[in-house]
Amino acid sequence: MRLVRALERSATARVSTASADARRRRSRALGASVARSAEDVEKQNASVDLLLDALGASASVTCSANAEGVRGLFAKRSLARGEPVLEIPLREFALMDDPGSQTTWSRQLASKVVHLRRRALESDEMTTIMRHYAMILPKFGAPAIGLANDPSHVRLLAAQWDCKEAVTDMTTFAKQVEDSYARELELDQTLREDEWRWAVSMVHSRTFRIEDERGKRPTRRALIAAADLLNHSSVKEEVNCDWSANDEYFVVSATRDVREGEELLISYGEQCDRHFALFYGFIPRRNPFNRVKLFFNGREALDWYQALCGAPPDAPGWHQEKERVVKLVCDKYGTYKLDKATGLRRRVIQDLYLGEGGKVNESMVLLFNEMCGDEEMAIAAVRERAKELREKMIDATERIDSSLDGLDDYSRALVRDYRQRKIHILSHVT
Repeated sequence: MRLVRALERSATARVSTASADARRRRSRALGASVARSAEDVEKQNASVDLLLDALGASASVTCSANAEGVRGLFAKRSLARGEPVLEIPLREFALMDDPGSQTTWSRQLASKVVHLRRRALESDEMTTIMRHYAMILPKFGAPAIGLANDPSHVRLLAAQWDCKEAVTDMTTFAKQVEDSYARELELDQTLREDEWRWAVSMVHSRTFRIEDERGKRPTRRALIAAADLLNHSSVKEEVNCDWSANDEYFVVSATRDVREGEELLISYGEQCDRHFALFYGFIPRRNPFNRVKLFFNGREALDWYQALCGAPPDAPGWHQEKERVVKLVCDKYGTYKLDKATGLRRRVIQDLYLGEGGKVNESMVLLFNEMCGDEEMAIAAVRERAKELREKMIDATERIDSSLDGLDDYSRALVRDYRQRKIHILSHVT
């Protein structure tokens, strides 16, 4: 049966490329809130070993902790490029959504995770494989995975954080979780809110998205035992595995030769730090896809540029010229977005970012270049905007730091590290 290519990966939050200091802080936070006995760890390790053995992978793959104390999968022997690492039967090893259902995929999978946990605790009416999978999931009652998965964190950060995009993403997600819990509670009166939030955090930090390249099959989402122990790197050279799937099997293969003892790493997708911090609870050690938004749309950018030039808002000729430039850049780089006020879709310029290493995206340069007619002046305008935003962030640092006392140590450090990465990007414009 033809394998379909994995286009996007949303997976486990336990990732080896987060900073060592942050991971150690996370370990201390976990230890302070939920005691993990030696017996618990031993049971989890035994469950992983049994899963790998059931897959026939125990001779080539082992589960261990890396140098930062993060659990992952490692090559037990040398692996050749293209060699299958894990061949996982989906029927026995996965929780999958039904694309034809009227219920959202995240709600379907969260409900399955809830019932998986309950059956593992309360009865013997489940397969040995899925019982062991339930054993290796992050413990219910442990600190939430990702800033967006803890409602108290969302409330505090929504009022204090100076990252508008992050706040918007968090509050939107929080509303979705509340709504899904209300709907699910109508079906299961015994469902606790903390139980539902835990399940949702599992889904949004461990789910694989499987798409058919030819578009003949609907997109499916799945939590897959053993596969979701694979950790992430944002650096292409560090990634050594990729995956594909059909209706029956999920196959992880080596994308290059892998040394014995080397950790097996995949990519969760080309995401910026904000996505990882909110939904996975870490920021990658290195992330070439990181970026900072300079403006939310083209008109905001050109209004700012007009003020930078010292021209009053009603200065003759400016409005017509700005509209001309916005249309020109929209035609080349614009994307369609729903206008909530009118209900219509209109084309807007959204990708006005400064990237890792101070790289300015092409739509940003074209926008200012069309206004001033000189690329060097356009870059100078971007540099001025970056300086302005950087100074605002630095000025707000003390206020924001003092407002984070309601967070646990790890989450507080995560917010600080995230902001420092943004400040660093804003310090370099090329």
